[in-house]
Amino acid sequence: MKSIVIINDQSPESEHAAVFALVMAQRLGVNMILANLPLLKLTTAEYGWKDTVIEVDQSAAVDSKLMKNLLERKMLHPGFKPLIQEMNFSCETDDLLKLTSENEIIMVIKGLDEFLPHALLNVNLAINNLLHKLRVPLLIIPSSWSENELQRMVYLTDLRFCGIPIMKFLAHLATCWDANLVIAHSSASGMPEMESHQAEEVFNEEISLNICYKKLYLNIMVQGKSIDTLEVVVGEMKADLLVMVDQHFHFNFLSQQYFKDKCSLYNPVPILIFPS
Repeated sequence: MKSIVIINDQSPESEHAAVFALVMAQRLGVNMILANLPLLKLTTAEYGWKDTVIEVDQSAAVDSKLMKNLLERKMLHPGFKPLIQEMNFSCETDDLLKLTSENEIIMVIKGLDEFLPHALLNVNLAINNLLHKLRVPLLIIPSSWSENELQRMVYLTDLRFCGIPIMKFLAHLATCWDANLVIAHSSASGMPEMESHQAEEVFNEEISLNICYKKLYLNIMVQGKSIDTLEVVVGEMKADLLVMVDQHFHFNFLSQQYFKDKCSLYNPVPILIFPS
């Protein structure tokens, strides 16, 4: 059966994210795997830092406090009750890679304290250690986000490259909450701008007809350096889930803004990152 993996690095952020992971598993009708990992640290090879890897106690017992919490919450929820498995892993991703190759893992979920000075580095580390190697979508849950409902999912992309498989995944996710699913079109660097009628034609004839989701919408972003994309997407569009593809188009610029430069100005919402 399909499952989602929640990363438990023994931090308050992972416990916070696990609560929403359970809600998502119940909505999607999939099982959960609680992956107990030591706290991921920056490595000298990747970032040029020294003395950043510390000794970690890897003897965390199965049937942890977080596991007990999830089981209690599961029993209180009416309807589908996912099977929750707990496994211990080393700091390497080899065991996780084997896990995803042998199971139908559809998503990995990780909590993050976005207000720490090194939050952006932690995001990059999670991407390098999880997204790039496991090749399944990575959902990052900010520690300050306290909602359990998704009402407006915004996929920031160039409409010409949004990808039907990703759209089908998102439409299924949106269906579970009866949420609005918005494609926020912003032309990729070096690509010609699309006229409104061209964008609407691509949306109607190539995307909407293939997805068939009643609450699928198109928002054409105004182009220009003076436009604050985060303000538009998170502030004006009221996104409660921001979707991007790793390394595509505006990803590096926006992730730096979101987790480093401006996280104190916006109320951070979860980000779902697809592998490129």
